Amino acid sequence: MNQWFPDYPARDADIVDYHPFTLDGCPVPFRGPGFDPLAVPEDSFFTCVGAAQTYGCFVERPFPDLLADQLGLSALNLAVGGGGPGFYLQYPALIAAMNRGRFVVVQAMAARHEANSRFAADGYVEFLRDRKRGDSIDTVSAWCRVLEEEPDNAPRLVAESQASWLDSMRRLCAAITVPMVFLWFSQRPPAAPAWPDLLADVGRRPADELVHRMYGAFPQLVNAAMADEAAAMCTAVVSCVSERGMGAPLINRWTGKPIDPSDYRNRGVEYVALATGRNDYYPSPEMHEDAAAALLGATRGLRPLYRPANGDNATRGPEQ
Repeated sequence: MNQWFPDYPARDADIVDYHPFTLDGCPVPFRGPGFDPLAVPEDSFFTCVGAAQTYGCFVERPFPDLLADQLGLSALNLAVGGGGPGFYLQYPALIAAMNRGRFVVVQAMAARHEANSRFAADGYVEFLRDRKRGDSIDTVSAWCRVLEEEPDNAPRLVAESQASWLDSMRRLCAAITVPMVFLWFSQRPPAAPAWPDLLADVGRRPADELVHRMYGAFPQLVNAAMADEAAAMCTAVVSCVSERGMGAPLINRWTGKPIDPSDYRNRGVEYVALATGRNDYYPSPEMHEDAAAALLGATRGLRPLYRPANGDNATRGPEQ
């Protein structure tokens, strides 16, 4: 397995302190302030799983923190940048932590790093292993290979990755024994790629440009049918489609002034998000406020009706 995970605390050190922490049984640093979920009372916290949007890149207080304030609970933020549902299935300790909380918010995560007949998943974060060449590469490079080497197979391979995503969601939801809230948190409603238009430009436009068109806005490669099927596995469904506050300048927390983009150029691909000096990708603080507000009504009364015993699943539902 490729052990690459985005190092947001190092990348964004001039903008926000993420208070990184780890849990026993998983090497990945999560966003804090953290706590040991095995050392606090059951039901005293809730868990959020997802990608960079739930992690809260560039945001001082992401929606898990805002929601925790309103509910009077602690929030265990187990989001990992670029993560998909299959990521959590690799670490039983994370599942055990979730199942001690009151409920789990499951963000709609991307499908770009799911397996298909050309690629095997490699960590369910940002890498795919090419079954033909045997190497492990980032997802954009992987899908560029598809469009350059076998473009006619692209729709089929995307459909296979989408089916794999749904399988990962089914297994994750089956492993979680407390109520789950499916959260669609994006700048777009679910949609599918326009394949005829996309394939017509293969060879005429750069492959990476076409890959990003194929992806669409986050969550990449996830469409309405997939979202509906995943939502049906959960206790409640919340949608937050917002662009409020996007494009704001990034502020240096030491000086209180906008960052100098030139400080982050030529420092590697991981710094591209800072090289413009503005946040044009991750949800803004205002969008996190929108997400917390949307989640409040759906989560206020959620709690396990009983705790599972002997491996049985808990009944999921609102407090009676």
